[in-house]
Amino acid sequence: MRVSILSDMRRFKRSMNTIEKKEFPLIVRNSLLDTGVKTQSKLRNQTYGQAFTPRQKQFAKITTSLGTGSPARFQSGAALKKGVERRREIVIFDRTSKPYMQRHSIGGTKRPINGTNIAIPGRKTVEPKRTGRGIRKSLRPTAVLDQKKAFRTKVNGQDVIARRKGKSKYPIEVMYLMEPSATIRKTYNFYEDSALSFRTEFPLAFRRNFNARMKKVLKTTF
Repeated sequence: MRVSILSDMRRFKRSMNTIEKKEFPLIVRNSLLDTGVKTQSKLRNQTYGQAFTPRQKQFAKITTSLGTGSPARFQSGAALKKGVERRREIVIFDRTSKPYMQRHSIGGTKRPINGTNIAIPGRKTVEPKRTGRGIRKSLRPTAVLDQKKAFRTKVNGQDVIARRKGKSKYPIEVMYLMEPSATIRKTYNFYEDSALSFRTEFPLAFRRNFNARMKKVLKTTF
């Protein structure tokens, strides 16, 4: 008695080729999406809080947006799924495109664009009121100086923008420190934590999605 499985093997190979073409892009897409979401969560809940004082949750969300493309474009829902599947990539990026976020991520020196000084927001007066869109217009240096109680002065030799709290000459509150430049220390491990999370999460996500899809396909195909 002779038993041959050649014809069955040919059919099996053709089926597996079809499965690979159809299922592999979905496995990769789902793995990238899972990895992107988990990395995004780590950046928002751990990395951001270690670098900054979290005052506006919305700002942390905007600066860790998901999307695709170069330059990156924000996407969500079905559009994000299609973009990831088509490009086989997922991007986590700062939707505000604020240069100071980049400087906090890599370090650097901030210099004035116009004039001879830059205004550094007061830690107790202006900085706590920063929102997801930045410092509101009414608290920006030129707007503060337009107020009757505000003025330029020196405090212990430091050039500042200050304003009186009441009608009296004192007390005053420092709104901005005026400096010719400011050194920004690297405090935000955005790139390092993103890379570490991706290297850790993607293999796990790929294995999980591969096994799940193959289990489902093999049940319905053979």
